[in-house]
Amino acid sequence: MSLPYFEYLAPQGLAEALELKALWGQRAAWLSGGSDLLVRAKQGLVSPEAVISLKNLSPKLSGLREEADHLRLGAQTTLHQALNHPLIARELPGLAEALSAIGAPTLQQRVATVGGNLCAQTRCLHYNQSALWRAGLAPCFKLGGELCHPGGATADRCRSTCQSDGAVMLTALGASVVLQSSAGQRALALSDFFTGQGERPQDLAPDELLTHIILERPEPGLGTTYIKMASRGAMDFPLLSAGAALRVEGGLVTSARLALGAVFAAPLVLKTAMDPLLGLPPTPENLAQAAAQAGRDAAPFMIENHSAPAAWRAQMVPVAVERALAKAAQRALGGV
Repeated sequence: MSLPYFEYLAPQGLAEALELKALWGQRAAWLSGGSDLLVRAKQGLVSPEAVISLKNLSPKLSGLREEADHLRLGAQTTLHQALNHPLIARELPGLAEALSAIGAPTLQQRVATVGGNLCAQTRCLHYNQSALWRAGLAPCFKLGGELCHPGGATADRCRSTCQSDGAVMLTALGASVVLQSSAGQRALALSDFFTGQGERPQDLAPDELLTHIILERPEPGLGTTYIKMASRGAMDFPLLSAGAALRVEGGLVTSARLALGAVFAAPLVLKTAMDPLLGLPPTPENLAQAAAQAGRDAAPFMIENHSAPAAWRAQMVPVAVERALAKAAQRALGGV
């Protein structure tokens, strides 16, 4: 598969880049590392008339900055830079685990960025195929059609799923993003940035660029972890993933956030399953009850659009969640 023809643009600064995107609009695509865009271009899933490279912007949009009440992570920070940052490795190990689960070390060092992973498209067994393979199927919602192959003839929406490792863990951490255009900037919580619509999974206007990720400062007693189930140990998308963030104070859970990946078109936040943990000690019994409830809450979202059956993935949700909660609780209590 070869790349389609496009015009390559390499602006020297952020203002120039935003002006170009405002001019080209939907006809141009941002080119960060390219690990998502270029693969989809080769598959014939996107055909931009131009790509706007962000390589010259990377120095100003990279790195982690500690500010008064939050952390500001540049969207062009490579996965390797982020997961090896001392503060992330020490105080947010769950985020380091999620970023290290993306691709392979060579991609993490040279190509893949934190912002690029957040902006990755949702995936589906029927959609993420070659143009020749898709020629035998009618266009789906993601390709401008009016049907969803995994959902069947009566489906009223796209059933593709978010398989971004970074998105799941950052959602569990309550992160937000900064979006910028030539007209100004806005901030969105990740729960709002991800639309839940497979056809348009991110709330990103044609002239906007994701420039930063904002994280709450880690507080004492916070434990985080990321669990990924996949067919291979590297270079593979999750069949199911879970990101957990627990804060324990005085032996009791004071906050609990959980997100699942590879289930829905956005990271699936399971607030109802976590709320009963508040005010309780993080005992194995209490964590197991929360995990069982998470399995019940997630079951209706499971569909047959992965290489692993939906029934198997539904059974694995309580397993993955219990592991994530147990490890997060151990870290919150001072364990490794």
